[in-house]
Amino acid sequence: MPEAGATGGDDGTTGPAICRPRGPVNLVFIPSVSGGLGHVGRTLKLARALERADPTLRISYVLDELALRPFNVEAVTLAGYPCRILPNPVRHERDATVRAVLGDADVVVEDTNRRLLAHRRILPRLKAWISIPMLPLWDELHLDLPLLEHADHLLYAYPAAMPPPSELDPLRHMLTVTGPIFDADQMPDRAEARRRLGLDPAVRFVTYAPRGFPFGEWFGRRVLGGVVGGVRRLRGAMPELRLVLTALPDVAAVQPPRLPPLATIDGVQIVGTVSPETARDYVAAADAVVLEGTTTLFDAAIAATPVVMVPGPIYETALEGTWVDDNDAGIVLRPEEVTPRTMERALAAALDPIVGRARAERLRTLVGTDGRDLAVETILRIIDLQVRA
Repeated sequence: MPEAGATGGDDGTTGPAICRPRGPVNLVFIPSVSGGLGHVGRTLKLARALERADPTLRISYVLDELALRPFNVEAVTLAGYPCRILPNPVRHERDATVRAVLGDADVVVEDTNRRLLAHRRILPRLKAWISIPMLPLWDELHLDLPLLEHADHLLYAYPAAMPPPSELDPLRHMLTVTGPIFDADQMPDRAEARRRLGLDPAVRFVTYAPRGFPFGEWFGRRVLGGVVGGVRRLRGAMPELRLVLTALPDVAAVQPPRLPPLATIDGVQIVGTVSPETARDYVAAADAVVLEGTTTLFDAAIAATPVVMVPGPIYETALEGTWVDDNDAGIVLRPEEVTPRTMERALAAALDPIVGRARAERLRTLVGTDGRDLAVETILRIIDLQVRA
């Protein structure tokens, strides 16, 4: 597979991008939907950029019903893309069921749901499958190598501080290292983000998105209780401070048992399910953000919003927490360290107007440049070579 951005002419030289007649192409995104919103959010950034680059693409989403978390469906629906659910069929219904949902796809871009690559052989129309792997939780990249060998291309969407793992070495010929995928050109500054959200330009606020506890009940309740308790303690010295909780459609389901009802606590604002763009705007508008995972970390880096990171209990986020901490690019608390008192101290440090901003700039440098355009260029090249050829 040629490197993205380069094509070979008849004389073997590198020339401009291949130009083929533009006809409609059905492109289906299949993000992982068993955890938080990170995979959906990343693919939505690609979807919007692909639409701008090639308006003839017909983009839709297919969500795997196995371990599907409903807020992922809401996020795709809010973004306005057609969305179908792929059942987890029994074997005697498999071919007809899968073709009914994916049979019209010309190209699939799948983000960390590569078990579905096995369906490729029963989809005769499909011309290309592009896979976006995440860093392994355990040893699944090694174990899934026979599946990944059936993809046409891999996109690796991490910064230089997190190079491709050795398990991908046998697939280097089909791997493009894009760097993180985000919407740097769509990220508003703090003043514009507050205007969009209707927030007071002068108010100081922290934001956190519980998101239905994707890292489990113990982790989620500990972090939420620590954040709410920490802000309540900090308001003694900063009475103007506010906490905005987003991605919280069911408050009762996440209510910390030792706190008053969240909706009644002074200084706490509760926001339900929001689109990824609105979630991004809250990160850009905030004076500090408490986060657990990759997508919000990268958005905060681009927005230069100071972070308090409680890394989720998986290898990817644990590694991110380590390099954020080692480079003093944010405040990092391990889950077992989170209490209202430790969160109060962490937030006070993040809100420091000089030191907090300096950490935010270091985080922006660590995360690096936007890999979205390279990912889009690579996808369009594969479409030209394998779908429109």
